[in-house]
Amino acid sequence: MPRGPMGRGGNPSDKAKDFKGAMKRLFSELKPFKILICIALVLSILGSIMSIIAPNQLSNLTDTISEGLMGPMNMDAIKKIALILASLYILSALFTFIESICMTDVANKFAKSLRSRISIKINKLPLRYFDKNSIGDTLSRVTNDVDTIAQSMNQSIATLVSSITLFLGTILMMFVTNWIMALTAIFSSLIGFVLMFVILGKSQKYFVSRQEELGNLNGHIEEVYSGLNVVKVYNGKKHADEKFDDLNKKVYEANRKSQFLSGLMRANNEFYRKLWICCSMYSRSITYNE
Repeated sequence: MPRGPMGRGGNPSDKAKDFKGAMKRLFSELKPFKILICIALVLSILGSIMSIIAPNQLSNLTDTISEGLMGPMNMDAIKKIALILASLYILSALFTFIESICMTDVANKFAKSLRSRISIKINKLPLRYFDKNSIGDTLSRVTNDVDTIAQSMNQSIATLVSSITLFLGTILMMFVTNWIMALTAIFSSLIGFVLMFVILGKSQKYFVSRQEELGNLNGHIEEVYSGLNVVKVYNGKKHADEKFDDLNKKVYEANRKSQFLSGLMRANNEFYRKLWICCSMYSRSITYNE
């Protein structure tokens, strides 16, 4: 059975020593997929732009129908706006769908490449590495950590570009529609961002701890099952069960705290979204009263 520290080098507070260097290396590793990534980013931007334009067309459609209630209904204008609106939503959904397929393909192929290279690396490692590190922790790197990287790539890169486009475009459209609504929404969003960064600062250590404790738990399980005969011969079942319960509790605590703080961030975003809707309705009422 492998001996030595069960976690990532035995230090539960390991962090990236060179974050910028790691990001540069990640982007260099993604060069074979740059065409698919560029296509996904362009489609993400186009989909976001159409999502911004669509509500403006919906507003025009509402105004046209409202005017028709007071006089003759202009069906040709309504059909034209409705057709444009439907086209915008369909194209936006289509672009988002294709972008998701591209990023999923990139993430899965990159994860496959990482696993293949890790497998080659593991076969070249000296035996003293496995004496100092648990096999369960090594397996956790190959499975959980690689999956986390793939999921983050799939969800983050295109979403970041789409969010930035939506953010800038929405601010522009808000100032065009009503500057009071725009200033109110920006002010409330700044408060939300401050709270979000505070929550992120508190939750980051628990997400790191979750991965560490998961590696410890996997290492313990692998060691017990691979050396089950030794555990039974030396009457170590009770000790193994107690250690499992202790490690499992630590994983539970890290999960509970990280998910709770993550849920707070979602609740914070939902609160400011509803606040923005209230401000929007209020500013619209001011505009109509004028």
